[in-house]
Order: sequence, then C-alpha cells, then structure tokens
Amino acid sequence: MVKYLAGIMLMVCLCVPARALESGAEFLKIDASARAVSMGSAYTALAAGADAITYNPAGLAQSKSFELGFSHTNWLMESKHDFIGVAVPMGSKESSEKREEHRGITLGFGMTRLSNSDIEVRNADRSLGGSFKSYDQSVLLGLAGMMGKYRLGIGAKYIESVIAGEKARAVAADFGFSRRMNRLPISLGLSVQNMGTPMKYISQKDPLPLTLAGGIAVPIVPGLNLAADVKRFVYDKRNKVSFGMEYAVLSGFALRSGYMLNSAVKHEASGIKNGFSAGAGINFWNTMLDYSVTPYGELGDTQKISLKKRF
Repeated sequence: MVKYLAGIMLMVCLCVPARALESGAEFLKIDASARAVSMGSAYTALAAGADAITYNPAGLAQSKSFELGFSHTNWLMESKHDFIGVAVPMGSKESSEKREEHRGITLGFGMTRLSNSDIEVRNADRSLGGSFKSYDQSVLLGLAGMMGKYRLGIGAKYIESVIAGEKARAVAADFGFSRRMNRLPISLGLSVQNMGTPMKYISQKDPLPLTLAGGIAVPIVPGLNLAADVKRFVYDKRNKVSFGMEYAVLSGFALRSGYMLNSAVKHEASGIKNGFSAGAGINFWNTMLDYSVTPYGELGDTQKISLKKRF
C-alpha cells in the first residue's frame, strides 16, 4: 500500500510536473522540438519533418528525403524527456528533390519517453523501504501525403506509464492538416491529438489530453517569420495561446523567441502560467541543430536540444 500511495503522489507531483486537471498522461503535452519550444510552441502550421509526428502529422509530407530526428530535455525535478523519430518518403529521391513538395506518401516513426530519478519508499516508521523507478512513454506511427494543395496526415500511438511496477496503457489517434496559401505568404495548420482510450492506474481512470490546435505562420520580411497557435485542451477545459518569432540572422543561423499564455505546464510551487522562451538554431550539411531554454521560476530552467539530419 505504501508503494501504491507513493506512486500516486509521484504521478501527480513528479512524473507530470503540471497541475493535475481532468486528463491523464500529461507528458504528452511536453514538446519534442527545441525549435518549437523556443517559438512558444506555436508550431502547428510550421511542423515539418521527423518531429512533426508529435505536433501535426500532416507535416511529415514536407519531408523530401529520409530524415532522422532526436531531442533531449533536462526537464523539471531531475527528470529527462527524450524523442527519437524518422520520416521516410516513399518514392524516388530524384522525383522528390525536383518538386517543392514530395508528392508521394511519407511514413513517420517515433518514440517519446519521460524518465524520472529513483524514488525512495518509506515504511510506516519512516525507515527506508527501498526505491522504485517510473517512466512514461509513447510509440508513434504516422502517415502523410498530398491531396491536391493540401497536406493530410494521420497518426497512431501506443502510450504506457509505469510507476512502482504498476502499468497503465492506452492507444490514441492523431489527425492533421496543413497548407501553404497560393497568393499569400501564409501557412495554415490544424490538428487533433490524443483521441483515444483512457489511462487506468489501479481503479483510477483518466482520459488522455485531447487537444484541438490551429496555427498560422507568416513571413513578414525575408528572414523573419511570425507564428501563432491556439490550442484547446478539451477535458482540461482550458485554452493555450502561443506566439513565436524566428529571425535568420545569417545564412544557416536563426534566433527565436516565443510567449505562451496559459502554458500547458503549470506547477503549484512556481505558480507559472505564462512565460517567455528563447533559443537558436543552425543549419549545416543537411543537419539542423536547435537549442531552447524556458524558465520555470524556483523550479529552474528547462533546456532542450534537437538534432535533425537529412540523408
């Protein structure tokens, strides 16, 4: 019983360093891209390549060649968040490179994992009773392609959470749409995420964080891009509005900043609900290296690094 109680406390206070609302599997709200984080998570319209599978699966359709993506985050309370994914365009490489958009089908595979440090278990007399590990993870599969001028994508995911040996599982589906307008330099994106079965720990059932998202990206002048997102967390009955800016200072180098209203991550100890984020990125040899930092008050900063390589 002590382990069960400790596990429940861990789920609320550590595995998900966010305010517990109506949904479970809160780790699904953690970003997988440093570029997205540094732009305030305003990424629904910009999502492209291997990490698009976690934002808007339609963005997979922008992959013109095989792409491998990875990200690592020093998350809150000594936890770690990692993502690895690939985008695989189905079709000849030559035909993809000659077109602005890859016209075939693109497959995406990915995995996210939130790992926590060992948690001590105390007996009724407060003596040390051992320790246990906990983690949350999801395995993702995506499919995207072009339909006329529209990018359409669908994703499936298997979700698992383990606390003190107790497991909770769920399956979910994602849907995405994006398009670049013809006569206007504007990109639009829509996505539905985490539509699936509830997570069940012992006798407690929690729905997944069903999310509806819409985004827009606009290049103001050459090298300067602005983006905005609106997300609705259906079961949490809460909205999040994000704004981001990206400025190409030099060829292959970009500076970014963003701002979030009603951040998806709010911890009682910090009281943070809104906040800034910032970062930078560099492109070289078909490789994209990005970094972001987000402050969380007394809890410290979260830092993320992402790497994407095209072959």
